[in-house]
Amino acid sequence: MAAGVTDTAPISPLPSLDPYVRWPVSARWAAAGLIAFAALAAWGAGVSFPLFGMLLVAAALLAANAWLRQWSQRLGDRLGTPEGRARFARWQVALDSAALWAAVYLSGGLGSPVLFALLVPACCAALLLPAPQAWGAGTGILAALALTGLAELAGWLPHQPLIFRGEDLAPAPDAWGTAAALARFAAFGLPIALLAGAILRRLQRRLAALEREREAQARFHHQLQTLFSILETIGSTHTLEQVLETATAETARVMHVKGISVKLLSEDGRFLRYAAAFGLPEHVIGENRVEVARSPLNRRIIEGEPFVTGRLAERESFQFGEALSEAQIQSVLFLPLKVDGRVIGILGAYCAKPDRFSADDVAFFRLAAKIVAIALENARAYDAVKTLSNERNWFMMKVAHNLRAPLAGMVSILDVVRGRYLGGLTDDQDEYLRRLDRRARTMLSMINELLTLSRNRDRRQEALGGSTVPADLARRVQRTFQDRAAEKRLAFRVELPAEELPPIRGPLETIEQILENLVSNAVKYTPDEGSVAVRFSKADGTVRIEVGDTGIGIPHQDRPRLFTEFFRAENARAMEVVGTGLGLAIVKENIDKLGGRIVVESEEGAGTLFVVHLPAAAGEEKR
Repeated sequence: MAAGVTDTAPISPLPSLDPYVRWPVSARWAAAGLIAFAALAAWGAGVSFPLFGMLLVAAALLAANAWLRQWSQRLGDRLGTPEGRARFARWQVALDSAALWAAVYLSGGLGSPVLFALLVPACCAALLLPAPQAWGAGTGILAALALTGLAELAGWLPHQPLIFRGEDLAPAPDAWGTAAALARFAAFGLPIALLAGAILRRLQRRLAALEREREAQARFHHQLQTLFSILETIGSTHTLEQVLETATAETARVMHVKGISVKLLSEDGRFLRYAAAFGLPEHVIGENRVEVARSPLNRRIIEGEPFVTGRLAERESFQFGEALSEAQIQSVLFLPLKVDGRVIGILGAYCAKPDRFSADDVAFFRLAAKIVAIALENARAYDAVKTLSNERNWFMMKVAHNLRAPLAGMVSILDVVRGRYLGGLTDDQDEYLRRLDRRARTMLSMINELLTLSRNRDRRQEALGGSTVPADLARRVQRTFQDRAAEKRLAFRVELPAEELPPIRGPLETIEQILENLVSNAVKYTPDEGSVAVRFSKADGTVRIEVGDTGIGIPHQDRPRLFTEFFRAENARAMEVVGTGLGLAIVKENIDKLGGRIVVESEEGAGTLFVVHLPAAAGEEKR
């Protein structure tokens, strides 16, 4: 199994321990302080009662609370289990009941003004314990009060009076008074306390359900984000192998399963073959090709029926091979990969845990299957287009190589004949030979540019290293075109700024090829006595190169096709100068390869301006 992928479903965090630890403990600190404060205030007001006993109750409550807090910290995660929570809650209710019973007894027993404080542990029991245990706790509190009253009536337990100005504020009740107090507590106080606790408990369950729903929505949102990430990642890759590797790895990661497999269907629909298997041992994949006719389960899936099980039966295990049992895989999920209603394969998920896949998992896996299917189809189309492009490039190279040698020989022979080395020529013969020479040179130029274009495409994926000094490039362009421009009496100049320009990222040969094509076109399509200018400057981390002329310009309707292979503008063809329509296509491909951009400004009959931005070499952009 690949690193980073766990064979388990996402585990929700343990329920919050606040109802069992944090707020009861915090409230108990306050309750102990309140008991001590009330006792001291009553004593200060002149009420006579066992003050020391009441302060001892407050101290005992503080000690019990400290012990409960330490216990909760020691138990840690065990309080996250139902048994641990119930046990901890029972101890809290018992200790609170004992402390409050002592406070009630010391302040007058059944006649105490704080008798109904015993409803607090009853409420806590209803909130923290199952209903039978909550009613048991309430019955226990009532029984303790009844025994207290009987013990006081029988004289076994001395009555603790509350004396204020010579009068007992909580006289010991007689038998009927004791019965009446117990009846009031049992009939009104206790049921109300338990009912309020039950309502709070139900509200707590509803809140917990809402929290679980929120977490489920958050998980679903995370899954959708992951699907988008998968789609984005797949979209940035093109080859079938890359798409399969990314899709299986990312799907296994987001679903937290042991492995993901992709089986693709042959064109005739007879066989399935494992195209990718992430996280699965080799022996699970087994034979790479599965005959659909001999596998009823795979046939059902291909026909559109999803298959999901949490406990592979012997018959199902046989269908998938004994290797699944050996790998201790118990839960599997298979869905067809469909594109435009056509099944192209099967996407499978494998997990070692039983009953792993829920209805939500199946729904999410359907979305993943749709994305993977589309990505696979796009990758196949890309591979097919790439294969055709490679075959076309190979054919172009082959034909061009085979044609270039005889054409070069033809041009050489024409030079000999037109140079009258073999005898004189009539004017008609010379004109026909001139036309033939122009056609042959056009074909030779086209073949050379086809070879250049093909070589550039073969090297498209190669990293372009090195850098080019703009001043060196400017000198080369000046030397190459100054004589040709002089023949047409063109004003030709190459301008560099006074400040030093940063080096251009990329080899001199490639950048020089760009400028040679642009300047060659400028010279070629500018009438005699016009002007051509090449200007270098610096702009936002790039070197800006302008090639402007006062030539024939480019018709507006022809500009969208300007960088298309074999395209020549209508006014350029009308001049009958040699041209192949490949030069600007080569320029655009080289600029893209270097990470630059090109902009064209032109007006028919008024000239053209090409603006090229090429990135500066690393470390020179901000200089």
